[in-house]
This record gives sequence, structure tokens and C-alpha cells, in this order.
Amino acid sequence: METPEQALRDAHAAEVGGDLTLAESILRAASKRWRREPEFKMRHGRVLRSLGFEKKALKVYRSVLKAHPQRADAAIAAAETATSLQKSRLAESLWSRALSVGAPTDVATVGLCRIIWLRGRKEESWERARGAFIQGGNSSRLLYDFLCECAPIIGTQIPELDLLETGELNDDFSSIDTRRELSLTPASFSGDSLEDMAGITADELAAPVGDEIAELLGDAPAHQKVDMSAMTGDSPTETSNSDADIPDDLLDFD
Repeated sequence: METPEQALRDAHAAEVGGDLTLAESILRAASKRWRREPEFKMRHGRVLRSLGFEKKALKVYRSVLKAHPQRADAAIAAAETATSLQKSRLAESLWSRALSVGAPTDVATVGLCRIIWLRGRKEESWERARGAFIQGGNSSRLLYDFLCECAPIIGTQIPELDLLETGELNDDFSSIDTRRELSLTPASFSGDSLEDMAGITADELAAPVGDEIAELLGDAPAHQKVDMSAMTGDSPTETSNSDADIPDDLLDFD
């Protein structure tokens, strides 16, 4: 390992290849060599958890928090590990810390409320989760799911989830046919015809109204037709100007 970047690449390749033992060895050595680089310890702790060494992982994460108190990801990782180890009091402290250093509010609140619930303070857990959910605009799916778990035990009503804020819609809406989905078959006409200007043939215009169009028009008289005789008949003969009768006194200005 000549550089930190090379160490990260080697550890990542070993982890992707399924050799977690090699990845753990590389990251442990890199953590000792480059002590000021917290990324090695964060990855080392994750690999230790994957190998089942939860206590060692918790120790690594807490060392990161000691050197970098404002790292929210380290606080979350330490809190999750403490929760997994059933260290409830420590987990509650770590979740509170994660919430205070800028961790995602819904993630940290759910973690904290779950620990408070497990410690027997169910009403407090419910009120914390409900307050955070409402304050966030009823849009957090994580908080909503947690409230759904707690509601039957608490015996109270769950605040409604705002689907518009979450961007989630039920599948029932997608199956509804809308009027915009009516299929219209395009027609082609010669460029100088009346049909091209109207966008419809004379026969179609004179035909009875279809069911789909009738739905759009509402209650209209059935079988109405348009008088198209002017299009099919001969054009009327224009009267010559010479044949027009001009009154004799038209130009008499007396």
C-alpha cells in the first residue's frame, strides 16, 4: 500500500470479491498507518460488522467520534451497532448525538424512538415520533411506518400520510382511463382540399356521433347530421355584371 487511494482500491476489490477477511486486514493496517484519515476506520467498522464482530466495530466507530465529534455518519453507525448489541442506554445516547450533529431527522428519530420504546417509555416514544412526523409535514415514510407499528399498542389514531409530499400515489389511480387517452386515427388529405383544412372528411362529419365523442359532449340529440350538400353539389352560377338590372335613376343627382 503505497498511497491511501491504493489501499482503498485494494480493500474495495477484496470486499467486492467476497474476501472480507482480506479487506478487514487491509483496512486495519491502513487505519494504523494513516490515523488522520477517518474513512479507513469507517470502512473497517462496516467490514467488521459484516464479519459479525459487532463489539470491535463499535469500538472503531466510537474512536472516529472521539476524533471527529461532528461526523453524523459515524454517530449513526455507532448507534446502529449499539442497538444491535442491545446496549440500550448507550444506543439512546448515540442516537441523540446523531440527531444533534445533523443526521437525517427521520432516520435518527426513528432509531431514538425505537430504543426509548424498548426501554419501556412507550408514550414518550410515540409522542416524539408523532411530533417529528407532523413537524416534517406528514411526509416521512420511516416515521409513518414506525407509528403504524406503535398505534395498535398505544391505542390511538395514526396521523395521515401526505402522499403528495412523499411523491407516492396508489396504483389504483394509474388504472383509471382518462379522456386524454382516447385514441384518434390521423387522416391524410391533399394539401388544397377542404378536408385538409377541417381535419376530417365530409362522410365522417355527416356520420352519427360515436360513443367516445358523445361522452365528451354530454347529452346531445342522437344522430345529428351536418348539412354537407354545399360540398357535394354544383357551385351556383355567378350572375354576370352585364345582366344585372341597373335602375335608370341611379346616376340622377338632381
